[in-house]
Order: sequence, then C-alpha cells, then structure tokens
Amino acid sequence: MKIFRQCIDLQAKGVIVFLTVLVLAAIVFPAAAFGAPAHDGAATFKDVEGKEWILSELRSAGKTISMDRQKLAADNLGGVYTISFRDDKASGMGAPNRYFAPFTAGNNRTLSIGLIASTMMLAFKEPDGLKEGEFFGLLSKVMRWDLEEGNLKLYSSDIGGNEAALVFALK
Repeated sequence: MKIFRQCIDLQAKGVIVFLTVLVLAAIVFPAAAFGAPAHDGAATFKDVEGKEWILSELRSAGKTISMDRQKLAADNLGGVYTISFRDDKASGMGAPNRYFAPFTAGNNRTLSIGLIASTMMLAFKEPDGLKEGEFFGLLSKVMRWDLEEGNLKLYSSDIGGNEAALVFALK
C-alpha cells in the first residue's frame, strides 16, 4: 500500500509540474499560447484612426505578394491600395477607384468593414498580383486588426477561405 501511495504522489507532482510549466509558458509567450497575433503593446484603434495607410504586402495561403512601390510609381500606380479610418468611415484608393465604407471597431481588436462603395472608373492597368476587386473583397471580409512593428495588419479571408493578412505601412 505504501508503494501505491508513493506512485500516486509522484503522478500528482508530475501533473502539478506540467500545469506550472503550461501556465508559465502562457505568461511568457501569450501570443503563441493562444493563437493571438503579436502586437504593439497597448495599442488601441485610436492609434490607427486619422492616419493614411498604404498596402505593403498581402499574405495568403502561404504566399506573400509584395507591393513594389517604386515599380508601381513608375507605372503611375504609386498611390493605389490605401486605407484610412475617420468618423466611422473607412476610405482610400483602390486601383484606380476611390472607395469608402462604414466600419465598426469592437473589443479584442475586432473590426468589420461594411458594404464598400466606389467610383466606377475603368482600370487600364492594375498592379500585378492583386486586382482591385480582390482588394475590395478582402476588405469586406476583415475580422480583426493589429499593429505590429508600426504596421497595420488587417486579418481577412481569401476567396478560398484561407486566412489572409493585408499589411499596411504609414503613408
């Protein structure tokens, strides 16, 4: 009976050690432990509002599409794919159309962008890798936001249902 109690005590101690390590890992590595994106400290949506952001890359389904701003400028597309948030309205430049939409920023960095309205100009040229309709589609499916290293990340889903991240830099 004494050996049985010792085995039970060792198992209980092992469980306690495991739980202690798990809790410490969650404290030290909160983003990894809970699947939340890493972000800039105590940033709030007020840190995003009132600024103009320009798309630097799109990450989706294991691929990254980088916006080469020098090449875009040489093609007269330097100002495409921007966003700003002011007075409950998201607005910016597509390629080539200006757009606007209502938005709602909620708790825990949730964000939804409503129905997008835009001008109706014909695009003679669009950036490689991302068409305006795809950009608007990604914006309309935004679920949350984050600030990481000064960049605004809008998390959405692509046409295949994969998570997509639109990464914007300050313009």
